[in-house]
Amino acid sequence: MQRCFKDSVSIIIPTYNRSKLLKKVLKALENQSLEHSCFEVIVVDDGSKDDTFSMVADFEKSSSLRIRYFFQENKKQAAARNLAIQHAVMPLLLFIGDDIVPDSDFLESHLKFHASLENPDKSCVIGYTTWPCSFRVTPFMEYIGEFGDQFGYSLIQGNSSLPFNFYYTSNLLVPAEALKQLDYFFDEDFHVYGWEDIEFGFRLEKSGMLLFYNPEAVARHYHPVDVLSFCQRQKNVGYASTIFIKKHPELEWLLGNRQELLANARRYPVAFFLKFIINLMDKCYIIDKGAIINKCSIINKYNIINRCFKLSLTHKVYRFVLDAHYARAAISESVGKNAA
Repeated sequence: MQRCFKDSVSIIIPTYNRSKLLKKVLKALENQSLEHSCFEVIVVDDGSKDDTFSMVADFEKSSSLRIRYFFQENKKQAAARNLAIQHAVMPLLLFIGDDIVPDSDFLESHLKFHASLENPDKSCVIGYTTWPCSFRVTPFMEYIGEFGDQFGYSLIQGNSSLPFNFYYTSNLLVPAEALKQLDYFFDEDFHVYGWEDIEFGFRLEKSGMLLFYNPEAVARHYHPVDVLSFCQRQKNVGYASTIFIKKHPELEWLLGNRQELLANARRYPVAFFLKFIINLMDKCYIIDKGAIINKCSIINKYNIINRCFKLSLTHKVYRFVLDAHYARAAISESVGKNAA
């Protein structure tokens, strides 16, 4: 096993009703190439009703991992991470999800990369989160992982620092000392998914922290999605955007101007219909080593979609649908608050 680098790390995992997935994450951490003495694992259970508590207790008894378990009653992820931060003892904090399963050299790669940076004390690092090799990856899943709606790795160019909207807490390394410069850690006002990690990143950036990308720190996202479930996520993100802008009105440009939002919101009826078409098409295609492979003979027969045409046109359709669902929620929430 790899000995410790300059710093050791506290791994922070919020969880809710995912004991089987969490066990998979813990097993992956147990099999890391980094010595177990170099890290601790902090699990914060946000009110699970399944067997999470007993699973963690049993796992801890049979493992050499240092696992610390905390329970809170449905206070959401921001509060869960804050509780873990308060109890973390290592100089580095690594945020992952309870459905994020790291490769065996994940921790070693994160620590080695962070130690190699010119100013580690002022540097945060995101790793690369992708789909498991065993997953059936659809074109839509490939798109959201590479072009900015879930992640945005294809948008990263060169080795320079990244803007705050790349603070992905599914795979994020942060020096613990950096948080002492903030008035608070994660903002618990975000009661729905979305924007709390970006808001956290914005305040870190304002405090002088830089963010870098380490593509070698690989973890697998065990959470398959389709366009139907992801559109609901976009609505949640749209709701959360109004909370973000209320706190940071100077960043309203991130959402686009109000005319653009209204225009996108008006497209919602068409987008609502299109998402079902996309969902049907995604059932006919998978991604295999970067190539789109047709799995439906009827679509092959009629040659409805040419591969090159699909890649350019379909991305535009995805964008149309996702923007409309996002804007619908953002505008509705904004109008509701103004009326109140």
